[in-house]
Amino acid sequence: MRLASRLSKVIVPAVAFALGVAAANVGAPLWKAGVMDANQAEFGELTYRCDHAMRSQMIAKQKLVTHPSEDAVRDEEAMEVGLLACQDYDLMRKRLIRWGLTENEISEMSLRAVEERADTLQDVVRIHEIRY
Repeated sequence: MRLASRLSKVIVPAVAFALGVAAANVGAPLWKAGVMDANQAEFGELTYRCDHAMRSQMIAKQKLVTHPSEDAVRDEEAMEVGLLACQDYDLMRKRLIRWGLTENEISEMSLRAVEERADTLQDVVRIHEIRY
């Protein structure tokens, strides 16, 4: 009887621990998929807004460099204010990381957002294009 009591004190916690590890390994991918699906629409919109703001600011800055004028300065400053959209994007990225997503999973969400807004391959290329 004492042997059975000792075994149950060791076996029951070990089995519970093993079941917990197995549940965590199965549950983590399901959790991450749920977090990604629940946040994809909002994250996609923030990704688009930030990308658009960065592109507009870059174009305004190029215009200022190539054709300096008071109007070009005002345009570039206005576009810098537009970069505030990137603040919301960055805050959401941080929130998603706190919820357990990795940088790769967040990058996947960004790529999905790009693909959702693109009608053709040229649109995808234009979105990824870096102009100098």
